[in-house]
Amino acid sequence: MRIFRQLNGLFARLPKIKRFGTIALNASPSPVWVLRGQSFDRLPGRHLAAQRNNFITMPEMLDTQADLDLDTPHPRVRGMTTLDRAAFTKEVVVPVLKVKKDVLQKVVKSIKGVLVQRPGLKRVIDDPEDKDGMLILLDPRKIPTDWSLGEAEQEVLKSFDVNSELLKYNLQLTYENFKVDEILQAVLPEGQEVTTAFSRIGHIAHLNLRDHQLPYKHLIGQVIIDKNPGLACAVNKTNIIDSAYRNFKMEVLAGEEASMITKVYGFWGSHFLVGR
Repeated sequence: MRIFRQLNGLFARLPKIKRFGTIALNASPSPVWVLRGQSFDRLPGRHLAAQRNNFITMPEMLDTQADLDLDTPHPRVRGMTTLDRAAFTKEVVVPVLKVKKDVLQKVVKSIKGVLVQRPGLKRVIDDPEDKDGMLILLDPRKIPTDWSLGEAEQEVLKSFDVNSELLKYNLQLTYENFKVDEILQAVLPEGQEVTTAFSRIGHIAHLNLRDHQLPYKHLIGQVIIDKNPGLACAVNKTNIIDSAYRNFKMEVLAGEEASMITKVYGFWGSHFLVGR
């Protein structure tokens, strides 16, 4: 009997197990059973959080730490000597306007002065909440501090029956969305001169780099090639000159070295100069 009393005391201390009965065919299944068939990535809470990471209504207060700078790559690229394109990626907050597809072109044309303008960036994207709607990306620098459109733009939108309320969107900018000077200014030490001009003969870019730019010469050469279609090779003039024929020896910085002639005559005309 003492053994049975000890066993009963043990069972009493165990956590209670809630038993579930069978579910009728026409009954709604318990949320527990519904979630069992879903991956955690598809749970309602996680899905909502994922949506909010990219798409948030403007009445929510804008984080004072939010990055609104569209022209400057991520600060981690400062001092980079070997090009890592992925390191330039950053996230910025931009205002967006929800518009129906049937009036999209008219609205874009009417408010084009406040649209985002970045290389390789679409200014109109799909609305994830409305298959018949689109989102127009606006430049935060051209929107008042309260992130509302001006009266003129609001009147235009009213004529198209478009709600003028703005939303904020977390936009990802990549290496492709930055210009040559923006990239080099972000990489070189602050306050140092950035040279983006070069001479071009065919598919070869000829640079005259300054001494302070030489530690970054290979990166500079690759950026010049990336941002100028048709270029296959970037070279830098060295200080070595063949006195007999006045030929400059060239150092290949980036690109197809096999396509580069190692000596280039010194009469490259100024009409080849390309300003960037």
